[in-house]
Amino acid sequence: MNGLGSLTPEEIEQIRRNYRGNSAALPTVSDPDKAYADLTRQEYLDYVTNYRDFEMGLIDKATTDTSLIDQAREDREKASALTAGIAERNRSRYGAALTPMQQQQQDRRLQLGNTLGGIQAVSDAKIAQRESNTRLLSDLINIGQGVNRSSQQQLAASAANKVQLDNAYQQAKANSRAQTYSTIGSLGAMAIFALAF
Repeated sequence: MNGLGSLTPEEIEQIRRNYRGNSAALPTVSDPDKAYADLTRQEYLDYVTNYRDFEMGLIDKATTDTSLIDQAREDREKASALTAGIAERNRSRYGAALTPMQQQQQDRRLQLGNTLGGIQAVSDAKIAQRESNTRLLSDLINIGQGVNRSSQQQLAASAANKVQLDNAYQQAKANSRAQTYSTIGSLGAMAIFALAF
């Protein structure tokens, strides 16, 4: 094989699954830069295919979701009806007969209590919604930063390996040149020594 660049994405994925930790069964890579570029490109395409829509949906949800607030508004209406029902049942259970003025005051207190309770519930829901949305965005940012840090570390390690490889090559080249000059010098000295006798 000519490196990972000649493989299809399905073949690359099959290699990943079948040979994790078993480097003896991996194909020979003749161009590591191209193999790494192909692998990186394939990982990006996997992200686009499998995760990007999901991630964009989460970002949209984190910036536009009002489900807790909507639920609090629905619950406010239900609570108002429940409170009125409870007051009516209590009156009938204990046989209380209210004058029209007392009935009016009780209705007013119930309405005021329901209004204030509803305002409090919606206000609390807004705070909870904001915290939930912020937490979701923070989690997405942290995941992205983790992937970015990991990628940066891999790129830094790759760059360091490249520098080490270049330095080793230059050192080997200098050693080879020095050895060649040394051999030529030795041969020249032997030739001069041979001519001298």
